[in-house]
Amino acid sequence: MALSAIFDIAKTGVLTYQKALQVVSHNIANAATEGYTRQDVIFTNIASGLSSTAGMAGRGVRIEDIRRLYDSFLEQQIKTESSNLAYWDVTYNGLLKLENIFNEASEVSLSNTINEFFNAWQELSQNPAGTAERDLLIDKALYLTKRITTDYRSLMNERNELYVNSQNLVNQINSYLDKINELNEKIAASPGALDMKDQRDILVKQLNDIVQINYFEDNVGRYTILLGGMPLIDAGRVYHLNVGLDNNQNLKFNVETASGLVDVTSRIQGGKLKANIDLRDDVILDYMNKLNMFVFDLTEAVNAQHRLGYGLDGSTGNNFFSQLYDLNLTSGSISNFIFKIDNVNKSTYHQYTIQYDGTNWTVTDNSTTPSTYITPSVETLTNGYKISFNGINLTINNTSPTFNFTFQIKPNTSLYFDVAITDTDKIAAAGQNPTGPNSGVMDNENAKAIYSLLNSQIIGNSTPIDYYRGIVSEIGVFSNSARVQKTFQESLFQQLQNRRQDVSGISLDEEAINLVKYQKMYEASARVIRVADEILTTLFDMVR
Repeated sequence: MALSAIFDIAKTGVLTYQKALQVVSHNIANAATEGYTRQDVIFTNIASGLSSTAGMAGRGVRIEDIRRLYDSFLEQQIKTESSNLAYWDVTYNGLLKLENIFNEASEVSLSNTINEFFNAWQELSQNPAGTAERDLLIDKALYLTKRITTDYRSLMNERNELYVNSQNLVNQINSYLDKINELNEKIAASPGALDMKDQRDILVKQLNDIVQINYFEDNVGRYTILLGGMPLIDAGRVYHLNVGLDNNQNLKFNVETASGLVDVTSRIQGGKLKANIDLRDDVILDYMNKLNMFVFDLTEAVNAQHRLGYGLDGSTGNNFFSQLYDLNLTSGSISNFIFKIDNVNKSTYHQYTIQYDGTNWTVTDNSTTPSTYITPSVETLTNGYKISFNGINLTINNTSPTFNFTFQIKPNTSLYFDVAITDTDKIAAAGQNPTGPNSGVMDNENAKAIYSLLNSQIIGNSTPIDYYRGIVSEIGVFSNSARVQKTFQESLFQQLQNRRQDVSGISLDEEAINLVKYQKMYEASARVIRVADEILTTLFDMVR
């Protein structure tokens, strides 16, 4: 009985160390596999199972467990910081594109284009009747409008690209959710499937890079995936994500549940999707609005002054740039409207009705449901009134005692930025009618007045150049901040990766040591079988 026990003990050693060699071989083979977690063998002795007052030998060795060298807290940190890195990477690259659009480093910067437009008015003031100077002014004005509309379209294209990119990311998310759920069920059926757990963790990290999630493991080994508390995977069920645009053309994300769509846009707080939301519907939209404000206020200031002057043909009251609002005077009379925007907000492009009955003012926002009544700030001027509400300032001159009109600033104002003058004779460079009986030589007063707008605070509280350079400087500051943040996240993420390598990574030197160690143990166990066989042979020879 004792001799057969030696065979049994030796057999457990051979089988156990053969399995241990398989584990070591698997580790070595996956030394370069991304996301692979080193596997370790836990040995335990096999007790004899008999009661005895004297010492008794056991029945050999067995593998108690093959475990992953896995630090769940460290893995959670890695996923969190990887998601943050993905956010700042997308944000930084997006801001670099904006810097390229608002490129002030080149000789054809928009600041130079603005200067050239106003300098053309100065040159015209030196020869107000000159054909070449008038042609040059129209050429510079057309180039200015083209540059701004081109830049604005570039911003619109960036928003569209971010929308398409978000659609692609949502498709990836749904694919990852399906794969994670499939691995969940396989792991629940086979808890010892360590490689499947590695594959699942890789998918969770990739998912978390796109949209920051929370997850936890249930009692059968399945992951529950949550987006801001909203389940995406729960007990074998998958809830897919979709993306569209809301009424304001901003990104809107929904989770498809059995009871219908649930808006989760506000729950997205990290990863590439959050960067897309912030870039598309905050940063880029803000600069589009600032460009619209620049165009609108510049147009109104130039047009207001141009209407006061006279062309070579004696014409007056003409706009130099195309009108950027629609206006309908339904009652009363007003000789002149001058608009100015202090800031662009969600109600800037609404349709408004303004009524004055001689005593009371009524401003109605017709774009809301129901219509909204607004109390304006009203200042009485010498020839009219200045009305302010919702960041819009409106000066109206030479009014009738009562009046009623409706207006709406054109959305995407910059797309409508154009030169209204086609006949150079109608460029109002003169302050007095040159065709009048007592006019004499054509003067240059209006051309000088329009040139002086270059150094006037006609865009909000800034001059045209200062306002535009403020936009460019702000983008530069944001871009540099994003670069610093990205660099910091890269460093932090690399530190965590190094810590993971220390805990879960493969050391070929250590695996080589284990390979030799388990090989020797395997050979020793096999040698025990050989010795037991020799003893048994000797015993049989003695019996014969």
